[in-house]
Amino acid sequence: MTVPMGRAADRPEILLQPSELLDVFPLLNELAGWARRDGLLFYPGNNVGYYGPFERNLRSQQGSNTIWEGCQAGINTIGIEADGAIKGCPSLPTSKYVGGNIREKPLREILESAELTLNAQQGTPEALTHLWGFCRDCDYAALCRGGCTWTAHVFFGQPGNNPYCHHRALVKQKEGVRERLVLETGAPGDPFDHGKFSLKEESAASPWPDGDPYRFSADRIQWTRVQAPERTSFPILL
Repeated sequence: MTVPMGRAADRPEILLQPSELLDVFPLLNELAGWARRDGLLFYPGNNVGYYGPFERNLRSQQGSNTIWEGCQAGINTIGIEADGAIKGCPSLPTSKYVGGNIREKPLREILESAELTLNAQQGTPEALTHLWGFCRDCDYAALCRGGCTWTAHVFFGQPGNNPYCHHRALVKQKEGVRERLVLETGAPGDPFDHGKFSLKEESAASPWPDGDPYRFSADRIQWTRVQAPERTSFPILL
């Protein structure tokens, strides 16, 4: 899902609001079923989550790992930038997560830096000390550890509280609340930069604010069925 990094930080109106996930995830679940039927791999990104009623179905084509098990940056992935800078995930902001440059340090030394070992304490109480907001007291905190580090950081300038979570949206819905992301500071214009948002709570029964031309809702989806030769019909999303 698009988050406010790079040029996307200049277009906050294209970003999903957390409550819109209530309509997004049933759609993704439908698409996953069609993909499975047609022999296509349906692979949710790291910030498509987490722990809602469709979790296992959405991730089941990835093999045995059928639920989200936390950010893997620096555990089983690393990213390298064009100038040799190394970080735990290619998406992470450069200024906070580069552990060193491969042209200047051995890879082993870089991998042992604090920036690359942000997830090294997975499964221990220390792995949860960065959590705040909703994620701090979530039932899935020990496993999830705040979801996608990239997503949380580029919204709030720090990891540990991820607004893009289906479970979270469902909990808020039961409470009669919806969360709204509000841009406070734009991106400065540097590589891998991001904006900074605040998170507001409002009554779920209140009218949707004006000036949101890209609001996503299930009743606005239009489907067209197209027949292809020698195969079953397949969907096209318009």
